[in-house]
Amino acid sequence: MTTAEGSMVGTTVLITGGASGIGGACAQVFAEDGATVYLTDVDDEAGTRRADELGTRVSYRHLDVTSELDWAEVTAEISSRGDGLDVLVNSAGAAIKATLAHTTLDQFRRMLDLNLIGTFLGIKAASGVMRSGGSIVNIASLRGVLATAELGAYGASKFGVRALTKVAALELADNGIRVNAVCPGSIDTPITAGADFDSDDVEAYVRSIPMQRRGSPLEVAEVVRFLAGDKSSYVTGADIMVDGGTAAGVRTPKVSKVSVG
Repeated sequence: MTTAEGSMVGTTVLITGGASGIGGACAQVFAEDGATVYLTDVDDEAGTRRADELGTRVSYRHLDVTSELDWAEVTAEISSRGDGLDVLVNSAGAAIKATLAHTTLDQFRRMLDLNLIGTFLGIKAASGVMRSGGSIVNIASLRGVLATAELGAYGASKFGVRALTKVAALELADNGIRVNAVCPGSIDTPITAGADFDSDDVEAYVRSIPMQRRGSPLEVAEVVRFLAGDKSSYVTGADIMVDGGTAAGVRTPKVSKVSVG
């Protein structure tokens, strides 16, 4: 896919949830590396603004990841332009924080629709137009590796993304397409800025992270970029943790008077 060291000139990338957060950071990294980027989202105003910020290599398209029709239209446009698709980043997603007893059926289904079914539809649509040597990177989560109280719906969807990633890696290997999952831990994005998370003790949580800080969207995007390029050409079906060491194990808590953030 890459044409020169550190370059993705000639590579076409489709990113969902690209208006902000990890998806927006991925668009930035790929554009800076010379790729042609289709940035998609359902927030047309924010998506258009983000694409404009990133320059002429990036163009915005409306895409509801739960809509099979939207997927068909966007991938058909890419094919009709003769670009061919090399990389898909399934980044669109959301979270709700509630106990299972207080999670409604509609909320649970919404998490599955957006985080899991949206990823399934993306794999299905993109793999049909993707060139051999292509790469699909699904944004899963640390919460799809470590079960977390009050994140049942979100965790179930992200555990599912990891399973779907492995099945797709097996099925698409004969087509020369690699499929991997990135599992971010605590990343400073709008996804945890909602009222559901207001009661969280952020300082206590950050102290539980071995690296003692939250990650940035760009740190996740750089791992996505690695999985999209030739330097990861023998990596498929993998879960890559980007979590500051949280999933590695448990450390004995120490008394601390230092404020962290």
